[in-house]
Amino acid sequence: QIHLQPNTSRGLRLVGYWGDMAGRRASEADGSICRSPGQGVFFPLEHEFEWSDGVRSFLYFTFLIWCFLGIMTVSDLFVGAIERITSKRARKLNPETNRYVTYLVWNPTVANLSLMALGSSAPEILLSVIELLRNRMYAGDLGPSTIVGSAAFNLLCIIAVCIMAIPDGEVRKIKETPVFVVTASFSIFAYLWLVLILTASSPNIVEIWEGALTLSFFPILLVLAYMADRGMIPGTKPSELGHNQVIGMTHEELAQRRAEIQKAHRNTLTEEQVTRFLMVESQSMSYGQRRVAAMRQLVGGRHVEDHIKVVVSKGSKVMPAADEEHEELNTASDKKAILQFRVMKMAILESAGAVDVVVTREGALDHTVSVDYQTRDGTAKKGSDFEHLEGTLMFPPNVTEKTFSVKIIDDIAFEEDEEFYLDLSNPQVHASADSMKMPTAELGHHAQLTVVIIDDDLPGTLAFTEDQVHVQEQMKDFSHHFVVSRKNGSTGEVSCAYKTEDDTAIANVDYEPVEGTLTFAHGETMKDIEVVIKARGRYDKTEMFRLLLTDAAGGAKFDPKGDGGEECCIHSVLIETNQESRKQLDRIMGNLQSSWDKSKVGHANWAEQFRDAIYVLGGEEEQDEDGNVITAGIGDWTMHIISLPWKLVFALVPPTDYCGGWLAFFTSLAMIGFVTALVGDLAALFGCMCGWPDQVTAVTIVAMGTSLPDTFASKAAAMQDPHADNSVGNVTGSNSVNVFLGIGLPWLIAAIYWNTVDTDPEWLARYGSEFGVNIDQKWDAGAFVVMAGSLSVSVAVFTGCAVSCIGMLAVRRHLYGGELGGPVGPKYACAIFLVLLWVIYVFVSSWFALNP
Repeated sequence: QIHLQPNTSRGLRLVGYWGDMAGRRASEADGSICRSPGQGVFFPLEHEFEWSDGVRSFLYFTFLIWCFLGIMTVSDLFVGAIERITSKRARKLNPETNRYVTYLVWNPTVANLSLMALGSSAPEILLSVIELLRNRMYAGDLGPSTIVGSAAFNLLCIIAVCIMAIPDGEVRKIKETPVFVVTASFSIFAYLWLVLILTASSPNIVEIWEGALTLSFFPILLVLAYMADRGMIPGTKPSELGHNQVIGMTHEELAQRRAEIQKAHRNTLTEEQVTRFLMVESQSMSYGQRRVAAMRQLVGGRHVEDHIKVVVSKGSKVMPAADEEHEELNTASDKKAILQFRVMKMAILESAGAVDVVVTREGALDHTVSVDYQTRDGTAKKGSDFEHLEGTLMFPPNVTEKTFSVKIIDDIAFEEDEEFYLDLSNPQVHASADSMKMPTAELGHHAQLTVVIIDDDLPGTLAFTEDQVHVQEQMKDFSHHFVVSRKNGSTGEVSCAYKTEDDTAIANVDYEPVEGTLTFAHGETMKDIEVVIKARGRYDKTEMFRLLLTDAAGGAKFDPKGDGGEECCIHSVLIETNQESRKQLDRIMGNLQSSWDKSKVGHANWAEQFRDAIYVLGGEEEQDEDGNVITAGIGDWTMHIISLPWKLVFALVPPTDYCGGWLAFFTSLAMIGFVTALVGDLAALFGCMCGWPDQVTAVTIVAMGTSLPDTFASKAAAMQDPHADNSVGNVTGSNSVNVFLGIGLPWLIAAIYWNTVDTDPEWLARYGSEFGVNIDQKWDAGAFVVMAGSLSVSVAVFTGCAVSCIGMLAVRRHLYGGELGGPVGPKYACAIFLVLLWVIYVFVSSWFALNP
């Protein structure tokens, strides 16, 4: 039972305090935040009530928009800290190769759903926590409604923006589908769970187990997403496995197909070339397609054919090896001569010299027929990749095949696989002296042939001679040359970018950083990179930096077994103490000197932060692609002046160099909390002045303001990334984190609090009318009350909109090959549909809030 009259001195004081508070509130004519001072964290102040309502409304709204700008400013620092934390690398010994490899400490999927999602959702989460503390552990409307409203804006409006951001005709699709399925499912489940605990499990009451379970869904989400990313869930594959376009083959079938291709080319193909042949091959018809084809044959419908056939030749060329039994067309064979290529698509090695093309005749065979042919450019061009050819093929009576050759031009330059086309035209029947009845000639379905030229020039693999090297420090600065070798081929000119990267060694302190492009001429197999090792003074300490090779061009690759894998090549350089100078170093404090040097670098970064804050465009001259200096415009100056106070305040955040970025992470998080507290006060004040309840302000102004950084980031990701994972996946991930952290954490804290303290007169005054006179018989102690009301309606409406949105994305992926972009008409229609869903959500949520 609830102890209405506690028998301890502490309880009497508590009841007396809360009784005074309740009495003071009851005595006020109007207890709203815009009419009573001291109800917010910072605002309103006493003198604000001397202003007119119009002035106050204008100032609150203006200051609120300015605070949103502050959130955008500090979010840059916060995300920068997260990037520094999640980009941390480490080295470990690979027992299979007995070599050290460099790896990311943070799994990318876990990083996106934990720290990166927290970066997107921090304002909403902190607003919910701050509101709870401001209300002295009583539930508020602004925080939870902002979380739901922000989720609606993210899922509906941001995805609409991303769909429209893709250029006409292009598509972006989600690459890591298993991870997206997990996050999308949780983003819907999270809000269904809210409806369940507010309306069914314990109506209008949040119990401790409900808050704890809500919060626990966050690590469950991380674990399931990680398992999906690593291929631990049945039916999924690790994301690092790469792509294999020969879908549906078993391991045995793939081994047989590989043996066939190798046998056809006398076992001269490399593993990479075999893979490229398999990638050229199209998929065979699926079970569903074959069933449709059978049904259409039974009813005399249109034939369903394999739209592409790719076959391998004998020798070093690619020739047709299609089905031996060629299906006869359902035509009168004695009345028509059908002329066509044997196959629709062929692949050939560039070194083959020529490709043999077969044209077949079916149907009427008693007369001489002819057909014209000619080559046509595709990505392969005549004169550089093949020799143009055109002519006429004559088929005497009873001749069913004719063959001609197209010369392929071989060169030493590495190229991507290219294709050109052969077209048949002008089929004719030539009359003979004893002809009584002339047939007709026409082209068959295979009147165009696509020839894929597979480049077999091997530009080589770039790698350092070893993964790590030890360099001894000298008494003075000296240059060390790091050798890069080119193995397994040296055809053509190739290049790669190189740069140094700090680890424990610091650029310009332990070594001089270098960055540039390494170019290998045709046949050149070795280059070196010169790096100056500085005489810094060491006693018994080894410093390390990395030399990275990236962005291989000209067809060159990196050794997949080396440190860095196929993406890059990493050379770890360990700078060791010179034993000859150790006695001299005993007379100085090497470790103290090292700390001082590192401190100087930190101060330089801090100074750079203030310089970027003070000067428009950061104070540095930037150039566009044409080399012209970019100058600040009126808009740049206006926004810089408006945001300058925020920039100066947030420049106090420690640089990400300190403590691996964690110091900047927590400091910027505290800054976001400060600005969020201002947003909470100002949003409540502005809504109060307009006569809006907090729910309306939350799902409109606050939700849009806190989601602006995500809107711009998602749009940029949609336009620049080749896939839609970052733009769409970030939305579903952050929406889940919003509920599990932004609602689960504060609700758990409040539920524990109210289950450990007695109720008071204010609690009874708030909820007595709702629960009735027998309120003291329902719980043994207090309870954390969250009135479902309009919040449950808002959550339910959003859940329906979310299901519609996810379903629409699935349909777009099916129809257009990707969730984003696509044809102009459907693109506009889908974007308008999503925006209309958001308008419906806002209207329904606001109506129920205004009419409880």
